[in-house]
Amino acid sequence: MEEYQIWSLYNSARIGNSLSIIATILFVWLALRTAVQTRTPVSGEDPNIIAKVLSTGFCGIVVFFTYNVWTFTSGLNPITARSLTELKASGTEISTTAEGFIEYVGSTEPSGLGPIAMVFLLIVLIMMMGQIWLPKQSD
Repeated sequence: MEEYQIWSLYNSARIGNSLSIIATILFVWLALRTAVQTRTPVSGEDPNIIAKVLSTGFCGIVVFFTYNVWTFTSGLNPITARSLTELKASGTEISTTAEGFIEYVGSTEPSGLGPIAMVFLLIVLIMMMGQIWLPKQSD
């Protein structure tokens, strides 16, 4: 494989990753809306337990899906750095841009989500569960 091919695959994967991240943003927004609507239905009546359980399941699945997508997308840079490193190890000369990329990424092993992303997802999940399960404030 040539360096150009690695860069082409990298940039194609970035497009797919971007679309996946946009999907997670829309799903998180929808889950938050679902949580709010479960707490205060349009019809005005109190939410029933079935609606709360279904909303909890939906919100939990959305957060889990988001975690999986973000973990998958976070592997792109290290995997590309690994491909460039292997290309160099095979005796092929690589560009200074590729050298800089390998140095910038700093690893050829995917490490998963960082602590800030994990805290963010935990906060989002707490917000959703609070909307569904905490009692409404009386005016």
